[in-house]
Amino acid sequence: MPTTRKRILASSLLAVLLSACGREEPQPPTLVPLMPAGRPFSMESLMRGARLYQEQCAQCHGPDAQGHPDWQNPQVTAAPPLNGTGNEWKRTKAELLNAILNGVTRDGVPVMPAWKGRLTQQEAEDVIAWFQALWPVDVYEKWHKANADAPTAPRS
Repeated sequence: MPTTRKRILASSLLAVLLSACGREEPQPPTLVPLMPAGRPFSMESLMRGARLYQEQCAQCHGPDAQGHPDWQNPQVTAAPPLNGTGNEWKRTKAELLNAILNGVTRDGVPVMPAWKGRLTQQEAEDVIAWFQALWPVDVYEKWHKANADAPTAPRS
């Protein structure tokens, strides 16, 4: 997905979230983000994922899921991009859920905190849906084809 589409998607999701603030009753969204074709994401899941991502993940992975500039440097512990430009698209959904819920260690040292107990599995899936919506079409198609039969439950 070109950068412009990513910005439009992120801006649209943010506008939808902000338009709902302060209302007592849920209102239908006034802006609809550009939904990549062939992706089974609901608007509700994307909205929850966008909110949760900004609250929990953006500090390390960047507001647009671009990751830290030094993420490929083995001498530095830095959050990778989640927008389809890094390696996360090479992981199964179960591996992505496992990383979010159980954290990540490198050489026995925690490099990403475990979110189990702070996020439910559904919330973690919503975050994954949000950043997968940012992936370029060809990246998502490769991921989907490689993972069509993969289990989705995280390891405990």
